[in-house]
Amino acid sequence: MIMEYKPPSAATRETRSTGLRPFGGWALEVACRLEEQSGIRLVAPLFAASDLRRAAAFLALAAWHLPGSRHQNLFHDLTPAEFANWLLREDPTEIAEVLDRTWRDPGKLALLGGEPLSCPTDYWPPSVDRDD
Repeated sequence: MIMEYKPPSAATRETRSTGLRPFGGWALEVACRLEEQSGIRLVAPLFAASDLRRAAAFLALAAWHLPGSRHQNLFHDLTPAEFANWLLREDPTEIAEVLDRTWRDPGKLALLGGEPLSCPTDYWPPSVDRDD
């Protein structure tokens, strides 16, 4: 009998971590640039965010950062302030589903929240580079 994986309830809802968890690399650079362009405090809230929120933010920051990405049509009418507010206020699973159905499972998505992947393109391997 095959058992269906059911992530613990903590993995499927947004809970605040107990401390700051800084991240670096491309994600920090993009978040800082977006914070500067938008005038909206973004980096500190993401340092303190749940794994689910961080994972959705990393996914969205990767899509925002990649010039010519397949997500360009999603973002072309958004101002940096609108995008930053979306990252901070929208349901993380909704953010992920808009960007790529691969990440719509909250438990799976939350696993990406510890640290950003090493490169923004790693969120969309070539075999997955298609419209959903």
